[in-house]
Amino acid sequence: MSTEVVQASKYKFTITRNIQSYRDEIIVHTYKVGGDYADCVNISYRYEKNKPVQAKIPHLLYEPECATGSFLEKGSGTEIMIKTAIRYAFNDVKVLPNFEFQDDSHIDCVEKDRSVSPPRKPSQPLSLAFFYIAYHDKTWYEARFNAKMIDAEKYKKYRKSLDFLTDPAQKIEFIRFLEIVGTPLVSLEKQYMKALTYREFFESIPKTRRCELLSGWLNTFMNHYIGSTFDDKGWFINVNTMDTPQDGGSASLTRNLKYRIFSYRKMSNF
Repeated sequence: MSTEVVQASKYKFTITRNIQSYRDEIIVHTYKVGGDYADCVNISYRYEKNKPVQAKIPHLLYEPECATGSFLEKGSGTEIMIKTAIRYAFNDVKVLPNFEFQDDSHIDCVEKDRSVSPPRKPSQPLSLAFFYIAYHDKTWYEARFNAKMIDAEKYKKYRKSLDFLTDPAQKIEFIRFLEIVGTPLVSLEKQYMKALTYREFFESIPKTRRCELLSGWLNTFMNHYIGSTFDDKGWFINVNTMDTPQDGGSASLTRNLKYRIFSYRKMSNF
């Protein structure tokens, strides 16, 4: 087992690498990335006959304490942390550029209680994927990491199913909308009636209240329209294309980050 502190942008992350073997065959090969709270991102390699055959990210978590010696920002800070973890692992095991993960991250619409030690359970969770799709036509991992589904045909169907957000013909009467979400959203009736599309409706909701107003029904609404095509399981990030801009957008802020070893400590339990 070895531990390094790596600096990326203004953050420092502690990375613990662990390889365990039995009778000269690798059983466990993992990386744990975090900060003052150590267990924020896990990367795990599956081996067959001492050769890596699959790279997975079984655990992703945001906490302010995920950086070492400073608080990690939501959004951009989380992106830097995950990309640092992926690049670090790939520099060790270069034969597997694809990192598989489950796109089931949530955002909490209530500020986390810092008096409680991490990991903190969300009190009002909202699907990050569905929230980002509502406003950006893609999940957060698609937008920030160029992530895709492992099943290419299923991914095409999912991308096509998002047309309902911008097609005026697919926006139904308000009473039918209420039947889908199962919530009496009287406060949003005027915005809904004025909007030509679902996208216009979502954008009409004040930014400061979006999480609060969507948390009770957005998951149900999205599942109604794209539940048959969107699968939070079976996604991957390719380390070689995760900074590729989509739709002509600008390159990610992490594309040209320089990484350096801030300190190094080696430990062994074999």
